[in-house]
Amino acid sequence: MQYSITVAQQPDLRNFRWDVLLPSAAAVVAALLIGLASLAGYAFKQREAFALDGRVLGLAHRIESHLRDTDQGAEQELLENLWQDVRPPIIGLCLKDGEGRPQARVGETDTILPPRSINLFVAPMGGPRGRPWNTEFQRAPGQARGRRGLRTLEVFLISGAGAPPLPIRLLLPSSIIVGLGLVALAVLGGRLLIRQRHEAEVEANRRRLEALGRAGAGLAHQLRNPLATIKGSAQLLWERLHGSEPRDRAQAIVDQADRMDRMLGALLDYARPPAPEASSVDLAQSLSALAKDSPRVRVDIPDSVETRVDPDHLDHIVENLLSNALAHSSEDSFIEITVHTNGDIVEIRISDRGPGPGGDPEELFQPYVTHRPDGAGLGLTIARTLAEANRGSLTLGRQTGGGTTAVLTLPRGDSKQ
Repeated sequence: MQYSITVAQQPDLRNFRWDVLLPSAAAVVAALLIGLASLAGYAFKQREAFALDGRVLGLAHRIESHLRDTDQGAEQELLENLWQDVRPPIIGLCLKDGEGRPQARVGETDTILPPRSINLFVAPMGGPRGRPWNTEFQRAPGQARGRRGLRTLEVFLISGAGAPPLPIRLLLPSSIIVGLGLVALAVLGGRLLIRQRHEAEVEANRRRLEALGRAGAGLAHQLRNPLATIKGSAQLLWERLHGSEPRDRAQAIVDQADRMDRMLGALLDYARPPAPEASSVDLAQSLSALAKDSPRVRVDIPDSVETRVDPDHLDHIVENLLSNALAHSSEDSFIEITVHTNGDIVEIRISDRGPGPGGDPEELFQPYVTHRPDGAGLGLTIARTLAEANRGSLTLGRQTGGGTTAVLTLPRGDSKQ
């Protein structure tokens, strides 16, 4: 019987796009917070409005009930008696007859705010002892009809009556401010996390490279002595052997020993790059001298362009870039070297028509990564290290139509140190 165990892999939180995830989550929380605040504010507002309507309608009902039992002409006394129990936000009352003529007033009724009008229905008066006319008590011939049954009660309120308290009114603006602040903090936090992750990756890569450099430097020192012995022995054999085939094999040993010596030298340069000794360098003279041995290299450099750089470092960088360009382009194509100035920066471009730098040009600057079968994978790494040591930079890019362009930037010769 065979058993298989499946281990569930936990997601790597370091690979999350925190600069997108955190603001999105914060935006959702902020929207919910604002929605809840808006709903709560609306509910409190409706509660206050209903409570005010209840007080106004309750007062109107009391006045309507007392009017049924009040003689005509006693409306003012009725309102004054009821006014003692009236509290803000009601600040005034006005009772009008069916034709809109005022019959009684109490409180402040001259405000600029429109009052609330409530219709009151009171049975016509005029029967014995102020009772309504009905089938039992009939109006005598020639007797006045009495009051109309429709009355209008105008209720005057203070400004802002029925509005919720100040803390409730501030609930929605406060929630909007809090929501926007939450989103802003999430954006800042996401960027900080991304930056922290990038810095951690850079630091880890730096430590890894330092460890590789130290290990490689130690290994290079250990290998150079036996390599020198192998090379010297092969050269001695080549001198003593006779015949083309044995001597070719001895020469192959010498050639490969030279190649290994160059690789070990590159490894030592990578582990401990020499400090730059900058001086003013005439680019037209320096680059033309480097390109004179190859007819495939074309140089287009304006006169009187100087840069502040270590001459040996500049030669090392340009030789490495030219070597890569020549190795990756066809023999019938040309390598172009152009120089441009931009303020205090000199830009040196070396372009070829080869297959290009691949999908990720930055990968070629990693140690021991190369597209050349005979390369050590340290040339571009050392070239960038030397460029940065001279306050410059080195990048690779794709050319339109195919090919690679290496861009080396350095400070101008007249720039401040």
